[in-house]
Amino acid sequence: MKIIAYGTPEFEESVKKAPINLEKAWDLQLKYYEENGEQIIGSPLFFIINDKYIFTPYYNPKIPEVKLSGVSIDSQTGEATYVNMKDKLKPKSQFGWRKTKE
Repeated sequence: MKIIAYGTPEFEESVKKAPINLEKAWDLQLKYYEENGEQIIGSPLFFIINDKYIFTPYYNPKIPEVKLSGVSIDSQTGEATYVNMKDKLKPKSQFGWRKTKE
């Protein structure tokens, strides 16, 4: 499993090379939730795992790890799926990446 944390040079390099940029992935995440009848404002991105952006809805800074569950957007194809892994990882940033308001 190839894991790239937000806030690292590897993250920036991976995003530059990906056909699906972060803004498009954000919009695909929102579309996924909408199509599945959920109202959500969007979840932050802490990790890219195996070329998939993993948008994780819950993070508590008092608990140093993020459960890898949420919407996964394939950075190559844009395919959206829901993942619920048992794995937990400690993010480099407590905020993660999220699309800023325009």
